[in-house]
Amino acid sequence: MEEKANKELEKKKKKLRYVGVYDSIYEKIKDGEFEDRLPAEPELAKLMGVSRMTLRQALTLLREDGIIKNIQGKGNFIISDGVKWEKGLETFGHPVYDSLNDIIDEVEFQFRIEPSTDYTNKVLERKTPVIIFADRWYKSKGVAKAYTLSILPVETIKEREIDLNNSEELLKYLEKEIYEEARHSNLKLIYSESGNFSAIKYKISESNKCYLVTESLYSKNKYPEVHNKHYLPIEHSHIEINRKI
Repeated sequence: MEEKANKELEKKKKKLRYVGVYDSIYEKIKDGEFEDRLPAEPELAKLMGVSRMTLRQALTLLREDGIIKNIQGKGNFIISDGVKWEKGLETFGHPVYDSLNDIIDEVEFQFRIEPSTDYTNKVLERKTPVIIFADRWYKSKGVAKAYTLSILPVETIKEREIDLNNSEELLKYLEKEIYEEARHSNLKLIYSESGNFSAIKYKISESNKCYLVTESLYSKNKYPEVHNKHYLPIEHSHIEINRKI
């Protein structure tokens, strides 16, 4: 009887060992011991002093709790330090700032003027002779972390009296003013592997896997004032919607 009880106790200890590993890894993440991803499994198992099986059980829980994310062939990326996000996409705000894990300290900006196309007429829901394409690269400590392509009809520029000779006016409108003045927006979320290709100047995702948030912002009439395509690397972003009754 005693031998059987000891075996059961040992079995329970083994079963709960992964919980201790979970706690240890979580503490190391909070303390900043790992950068953007965890070490490879063999190295991490050795560091934790456990078997690969026990480690994988702990990693599964960390993924379920939204602390790490596994990207096939790349490893386990840290996507959260476990804190509860203050807000998500349910708020009427800029999706990049609401979803990116990193703190943005610089926005590189440029724009160009081109004739409209069938595609721009479709996303802007009307025919317009001239289009403004605006590129924004969101950086943290000098590293590009996200990218946004904005498409504006020339009518928006005229109605808002934006001086294109002063690029700061257009940037301020896209970053702040449109979110203060728009009456409603339409968001669509899809998975994309074209983030690095679309961002052109910078590689924003090591895994080449992004959330693509398309956003149409409406203000004075039934047509979108701006259409945005926000590319958010999966390894550096979170998508959260806090619903209330």
